[in-house]
Amino acid sequence: MAIRELDDILLPLVEAGDTDEADTRLAAVLAEHAAPVIRGVVKNKLRVSLSPADGSAANQDALEIASDVQAALVTELRRLRSADEREPISDFRGYVAVLAFHACYRYLRRRNPARHSLKSKIRYILSHAPEFALWQDANGAWLCDSAARRRSLTQAARARPSDEALSARLLSRLTDPASTDLTDLLAAILEEAGGAMELDEMVSFVAALQGIRPIAEQGEGDAEGEDRQRQELADPRADVAAEVDHRLYLAHLWREIGELPPRQRLALLLNLRDAQGRDVIALLPITGVASLRQIADVLGIPAEEFAALWNDLPMDDARIAERLGITRQQVINLRKSARERLMRRMKYH
Repeated sequence: MAIRELDDILLPLVEAGDTDEADTRLAAVLAEHAAPVIRGVVKNKLRVSLSPADGSAANQDALEIASDVQAALVTELRRLRSADEREPISDFRGYVAVLAFHACYRYLRRRNPARHSLKSKIRYILSHAPEFALWQDANGAWLCDSAARRRSLTQAARARPSDEALSARLLSRLTDPASTDLTDLLAAILEEAGGAMELDEMVSFVAALQGIRPIAEQGEGDAEGEDRQRQELADPRADVAAEVDHRLYLAHLWREIGELPPRQRLALLLNLRDAQGRDVIALLPITGVASLRQIADVLGIPAEEFAALWNDLPMDDARIAERLGITRQQVINLRKSARERLMRRMKYH
């Protein structure tokens, strides 16, 4: 094995003289470097406390997921130590983050596979069919609308009807929304809505029209719901296409972020959130777009210092301001400028 290619964190482990010494060093690696990353990812992704005293089902599931990730990591690190031909891990914290994100992703997909599949199909249609537009606003929220209305800067949107009124209009317009072609259904919803909708709102609306419910809302014996989920998962092509398209978008976005002025990069990346307030920067290592070291380089922060900051992201504006030696409002202005530039550069991607 080429030791020089390993992350420095793992060098003491692979250089251990015997099994007892290796186990001691493995325990140290897990406690000092892996466990904080795993807990940070699981807490952030699943929105749980990870406190053993919290007896909620979601928290208990999350504790089990964190334990499973650590067990898988132990197996992998022992294999790494004993297999000379195995590819070395050059970015350990990024590697751990990917394991944890994949575990959370599988859990969320199992909980509601039908909605996950539906969202992938809707995203794919909105981003590829010429009659639609899908974009991110200045706050990072994904929005969708008709392409014509998106291009028109002078056409004012109508007052948005309530969900109940919108449903009533669609039910009077469409014979059977559940069996309507998805592209036609999206066009009808946007036409009746009279303006842009958030992507998650659109997914929830379509799911309600098609009778797709979260597993938590289905009875254990809901055979119809289980059959529907199997049908939704029968053809994964839309999922794969959406995943590839999303990764290509992220890769292009990452290149554009690298072209921003240094202080704009810091203001943007250290507080990068999605519409639900979750940390978006973590998507970069999980998708393979950028490792932790590459992110640290773009931010101009030493790798070890950035690794220590990882679990504190997204960082509040006051801390970013202190780091840059400027005011909180200046941080907000820098991030706004960064978003506006990125939106212009990404507009035709």
